[in-house]
Order: sequence, then C-alpha cells, then structure tokens
Amino acid sequence: GNLLGATASGIIGDFIGWRGVLAILGALGLIASFAVAAGFRGASVTHTSTTDLASLRKGYRTIFSNPNTRFCYSAVFVEGCCVFGLFPFIAALLFDLGETSLSIAGIVIAGFAVGGLFYTATVSNFLPRLGVKGMMIVGASLVALQLAALAFGPGWKLQFACMLMMGWGFYMIHGCLQVFASELSIEARATAMSLHSFFFFMGQTVGPIAYGFGLAHGGKQSTLIIAAIMMVGLGFACAALLRQRPPADASA
Repeated sequence: GNLLGATASGIIGDFIGWRGVLAILGALGLIASFAVAAGFRGASVTHTSTTDLASLRKGYRTIFSNPNTRFCYSAVFVEGCCVFGLFPFIAALLFDLGETSLSIAGIVIAGFAVGGLFYTATVSNFLPRLGVKGMMIVGASLVALQLAALAFGPGWKLQFACMLMMGWGFYMIHGCLQVFASELSIEARATAMSLHSFFFFMGQTVGPIAYGFGLAHGGKQSTLIIAAIMMVGLGFACAALLRQRPPADASA
C-alpha cells in the first residue's frame, strides 16, 4: 500500500493535480465501502460482552505497571515524529533542487516501502546475529545516516536509495518496539497494542509540525541533522532501557 500509493499519487498529481488525487482517493473509498457492504451481507455476527469502565481502568493500570511501558510508547512516538514527519516535505525539498515532478517525489517516498520489503526478507538472518538490542541500534543508526545524507540535498536517485535504507532501518527498530508492546500485558494485550499505535500516529501528527517549524526557522540541514541525532540517541536508549520482562499480569 505504501509502495503503490505514494507512486500512484505522484503520477496522478502530475496529470490532474492534487485535487484529482483527493477525488480519486474519495472514489476508491466509496467503492471499497460498497464492496464491503456487498461482501459481508448476511454474515453472522457474534456479539461480545461490552467492556465496562472498571475493567478498562484495570487494563490501563496493568499496562502502565510494566517498567517498559513508558519508554516503549515514548520511543515509538519519537520515531514516528522523526521519520514520518519528513514525508510531507519530500516533494518541496526536491522542488528546491529543481525537481518539479510529483511522480519523482512519489518514487522517492516509495523507496521507504521497498526498504520495508528488504527488512522482511532479511530479518530472519539479522536477528540471530544482532539480537534485539543490536537491531534497535543498527536500525536507528541506519535511519540517522539517511536523514543526515538527505540534509545535503543529493539528487533524487540517491534520495531514493536513502529512503530505501531508511525504510530498512526503521522497520528494524519499529519491529522490536512492536514486540515489546505486545508483551506489556496478557489480559490487556489489545489495549497495549492500541496504545502503541496511538503514540505512533501521534508522532506522525506532531512530526510535520516540528519539521515545518525547523525548516522555516533553522533550515534544512540543521533540522535533519537534529532529527538524525535524535534517532541515534533513541536507538541506544532503547537498547539500554528496554528489557525482556514478563508481562505485568503474567502471574495472574
């Protein structure tokens, strides 16, 4: 989805503009809703018992009693901010280099998804060699190196390669954080994963605001270098502070 969506949006934008991109996305959303309504017509639904506030409070209390919780969620917020906060500015940064094609911007962003495919193909080989701590350090360092490289404005082909390596590194650390989030609680695992997603998407929300402020007041190089430093620090901090611990309610 990331791979095809970014590239297709750039191509569509070149032909019919950004309004056309949004119109087509809206149409696809309507088509999907009709397809779901037709496909699940008559499907049996199992009604589960409703969740009361007392059990919800108990679940949150259990999750946050785990020492890994606060740093795990803080880390996923920071990576969402530093990595995905850059994406809305890729086209503008390419435009500053004289590359005005939205298709090229889409291809560059698609490199991130290709890096995710590389991660999928290589994780079974790297995890036994690096371990969880090594994966987080190497992954964050890879992201940081690409942010630093992008700060100096290479051509779009090199930017595609940087985004590929960034995607590879991002999923190295993000995959580890997902595992830690899934082990925060047994009974409230769904809530723990929902919180993990919440903090990640909050990072994606704050990221463009932070990047926009930095680019406007500090310039491209200093903003991206700061983000790179934050990612390196995040990798080493994750390796030092996150421990393999049993879920908070394991005894229960």
